[in-house]
Amino acid sequence: MVKHISSSSSEGDERYAMVDEKKRKRMISNRESARRSRMRREQHIKDLNCQITYFNTKNCEIAQKTNSITQQSIDVELENQVLMRMRDELRKKLESLEIVSSYVCANRGDFPRHNSQPWLLSCQSVLLNYQA
Repeated sequence: MVKHISSSSSEGDERYAMVDEKKRKRMISNRESARRSRMRREQHIKDLNCQITYFNTKNCEIAQKTNSITQQSIDVELENQVLMRMRDELRKKLESLEIVSSYVCANRGDFPRHNSQPWLLSCQSVLLNYQA
Protein backbone atom coordinates (compact mmCIF):
# COMPACT_ATOMS: atom_id res chain seq x y z
CA MET A 1 0.00 0.00 0.00
CA VAL A 2 1.50 3.27 -1.07
CA LYS A 3 0.17 6.51 0.37
CA HIS A 4 0.44 9.67 -1.62
CA ILE A 5 1.89 12.36 0.57
CA SER A 6 2.57 14.97 -2.03
CA SER A 7 0.00 16.52 -4.24
CA SER A 8 2.23 16.52 -7.27
CA SER A 9 1.15 14.02 -9.91
CA SER A 10 4.69 13.56 -11.20
CA GLU A 11 5.84 12.58 -7.73
CA GLY A 12 3.01 10.04 -7.50
CA ASP A 13 3.88 8.71 -10.89
CA GLU A 14 7.46 8.26 -9.74
CA ARG A 15 6.33 6.34 -6.71
CA TYR A 16 4.04 4.18 -8.76
CA ALA A 17 6.88 3.67 -11.19
CA MET A 18 9.17 2.64 -8.30
CA VAL A 19 6.54 0.28 -6.93
CA ASP A 20 5.92 -1.09 -10.41
CA GLU A 21 9.68 -1.50 -10.90
CA LYS A 22 9.99 -3.40 -7.61
CA LYS A 23 7.05 -5.61 -8.53
CA ARG A 24 8.54 -6.23 -11.94
CA LYS A 25 11.94 -7.12 -10.46
CA ARG A 26 10.31 -9.37 -7.87
CA MET A 27 8.23 -11.03 -10.57
CA ILE A 28 11.34 -11.60 -12.70
CA SER A 29 13.19 -12.94 -9.66
CA ASN A 30 10.28 -15.25 -8.82
CA ARG A 31 10.11 -16.50 -12.39
CA GLU A 32 13.84 -17.16 -12.42
CA SER A 33 13.60 -18.93 -9.06
CA ALA A 34 10.70 -21.05 -10.35
CA ARG A 35 12.69 -21.88 -13.51
CA ARG A 36 15.69 -22.98 -11.41
CA SER A 37 13.37 -25.03 -9.19
CA ARG A 38 11.85 -26.77 -12.24
CA MET A 39 15.33 -27.47 -13.61
CA ARG A 40 16.44 -28.95 -10.28
CA ARG A 41 13.28 -31.08 -10.14
CA GLU A 42 13.83 -32.29 -13.72
CA GLN A 43 17.46 -33.13 -12.97
CA HIS A 44 16.38 -34.96 -9.82
CA ILE A 45 13.86 -36.98 -11.84
CA LYS A 46 16.55 -37.81 -14.42
CA ASP A 47 18.88 -38.93 -11.63
CA LEU A 48 16.15 -41.09 -10.12
CA ASN A 49 15.43 -42.68 -13.50
CA CYS A 50 19.14 -43.42 -13.90
CA GLN A 51 19.14 -45.05 -10.48
CA ILE A 52 16.07 -47.10 -11.41
CA THR A 53 17.82 -48.33 -14.55
CA TYR A 54 21.01 -49.13 -12.62
CA PHE A 55 19.20 -51.01 -9.86
CA ASN A 56 17.01 -52.91 -12.33
CA THR A 57 20.16 -54.02 -14.14
CA LYS A 58 21.83 -55.05 -10.89
CA ASN A 59 18.66 -56.85 -9.81
CA CYS A 60 18.65 -58.87 -13.05
CA GLU A 61 22.34 -59.74 -12.59
CA ILE A 62 21.73 -60.88 -9.03
CA ALA A 63 18.68 -62.91 -10.10
CA GLN A 64 20.75 -64.62 -12.81
CA LYS A 65 23.54 -65.41 -10.36
CA THR A 66 21.02 -66.72 -7.84
CA ASN A 67 19.42 -68.94 -10.48
CA SER A 68 22.83 -70.22 -11.56
CA ILE A 69 23.88 -71.00 -7.99
CA THR A 70 20.53 -72.66 -7.30
CA GLN A 71 20.96 -74.85 -10.39
CA GLN A 72 24.51 -75.72 -9.34
CA SER A 73 23.22 -76.63 -5.89
CA ILE A 74 20.56 -78.89 -7.40
CA ASP A 75 23.17 -80.52 -9.65
CA VAL A 76 25.51 -81.13 -6.70
CA GLU A 77 22.65 -82.55 -4.65
CA LEU A 78 21.74 -84.95 -7.44
CA GLU A 79 25.36 -85.99 -7.89
CA ASN A 80 25.64 -86.50 -4.15
CA GLN A 81 22.58 -88.79 -4.18
CA VAL A 82 24.08 -90.81 -7.04
CA LEU A 83 27.40 -91.11 -5.21
CA MET A 84 25.67 -92.18 -2.00
CA ARG A 85 23.78 -94.90 -3.91
CA MET A 86 27.04 -96.04 -5.50
CA ARG A 87 28.69 -96.07 -2.05
CA ASP A 88 25.88 -98.20 -0.66
CA GLU A 89 26.13 -100.60 -3.60
CA LEU A 90 29.90 -100.87 -3.18
CA ARG A 91 29.49 -101.53 0.54
CA LYS A 92 27.08 -104.36 -0.22
CA LYS A 93 29.48 -105.78 -2.79
CA LEU A 94 32.34 -105.54 -0.29
CA GLU A 95 30.27 -107.32 2.34
CA SER A 96 29.45 -110.04 -0.17
CA LEU A 97 33.11 -110.37 -1.12
CA GLU A 98 34.10 -110.56 2.55
CA ILE A 99 31.59 -113.34 3.07
CA VAL A 100 32.92 -115.25 0.04
CA SER A 101 36.47 -114.59 1.17
CA SER A 102 35.65 -115.89 4.66
CA TYR A 103 34.16 -119.00 3.16
CA VAL A 104 37.16 -119.58 0.89
CA CYS A 105 39.60 -118.89 3.72
CA ALA A 106 37.78 -121.25 6.01
CA ASN A 107 38.06 -123.99 3.41
CA ARG A 108 41.64 -123.30 2.28
CA GLY A 109 43.20 -121.76 5.36
CA ASP A 110 45.70 -119.57 3.54
CA PHE A 111 43.81 -116.25 3.17
CA PRO A 112 43.35 -113.84 6.04
CA ARG A 113 40.07 -114.44 7.79
CA HIS A 114 38.69 -110.87 7.67
CA ASN A 115 40.26 -108.27 5.47
CA SER A 116 38.14 -105.13 5.58
CA GLN A 117 40.70 -103.27 3.46
CA PRO A 118 41.74 -105.58 0.63
CA TRP A 119 43.24 -102.72 -1.33
CA LEU A 120 46.07 -102.62 1.22
CA LEU A 121 47.36 -106.06 0.21
CA SER A 122 50.44 -105.93 -1.94
CA CYS A 123 50.24 -107.43 -5.42
CA GLN A 124 52.81 -110.11 -4.53
CA SER A 125 50.96 -111.41 -1.50
CA VAL A 126 47.76 -111.67 -3.52
CA LEU A 127 49.56 -113.54 -6.28
CA LEU A 128 51.28 -115.86 -3.81
CA ASN A 129 48.00 -116.58 -2.04
CA TYR A 130 46.29 -117.16 -5.36
CA GLN A 131 48.95 -119.68 -6.51
CA ALA A 132 48.85 -121.65 -3.30
